[in-house]
Amino acid sequence: MTAEILFRRIGFNPLHLGWPSLIILGVIAGIAALIALFFIVFIIICLRERLYLTGDVEPAKEPYPYTPSRYWIFTRQDALKLGWQHAGDFATKKNTTLVKGMLSLFHSPDGSVIAGIFSGSTAGAKLHKTLLRSRLDNGTILETSDIATSSDSTRLLSQATLMNAGFVELSGFHEQRLQQSGASTVPFSLADALIEYEKIDCDKGARWVQQGLAKWVEPEKISIRMTLRGALAQVKIMIAKTRAMNQQSHRMHVLRAGSRPGDASS
Repeated sequence: MTAEILFRRIGFNPLHLGWPSLIILGVIAGIAALIALFFIVFIIICLRERLYLTGDVEPAKEPYPYTPSRYWIFTRQDALKLGWQHAGDFATKKNTTLVKGMLSLFHSPDGSVIAGIFSGSTAGAKLHKTLLRSRLDNGTILETSDIATSSDSTRLLSQATLMNAGFVELSGFHEQRLQQSGASTVPFSLADALIEYEKIDCDKGARWVQQGLAKWVEPEKISIRMTLRGALAQVKIMIAKTRAMNQQSHRMHVLRAGSRPGDASS
């Protein structure tokens, strides 16, 4: 009734529009409906998805339980060529997260950065990403990635993305961020690489729960699920991050590890 009264006041009558105008309005309405449906599905997934903070992976060695992707293979090679120390290979467990794949951990030569190189898939969708993390003496975690990742609204993580960057370029970008931070780094332990890597996720998850953005799934605090407030926060962050990524649209043509010309014959 309110809409009808409003339309009458402004003199709007769809019957007075020609077919071209009606078609355009129909297309606009269809696009709006698809966008609304996308956000509804995104929120439902956020509410239902179980996010493992620890215990999601286990040590793995050849023959690996999942076929390593070229991205994973060549990014590992790049890290080794740069002098980084290999801290172990891991595979997602069969009964945990939906995304199954391989994780390889590396330490920078001075121990100030830990790198997580992941490659996996779910329902045919591929996910390849590299995360570089440093713990600063002011309590902040500096995280740099080669693709847009889920954001931390608690501000524990200071995140930045360099779209499609190879390991050498990404590590250089991360080093620049460390210098600009003005803080000192707290070295990681090579022997406890997985524990230290997962502790960052656990600390982030605990903050989400404290702020009402998520809830623990089990008493052992292994995994979390988003609350409605947390899901809505992720929608807001996703929109902001999409706008930010548009500024790196010129990097869409950059070939990732495993797809570069130099990788073809390897």
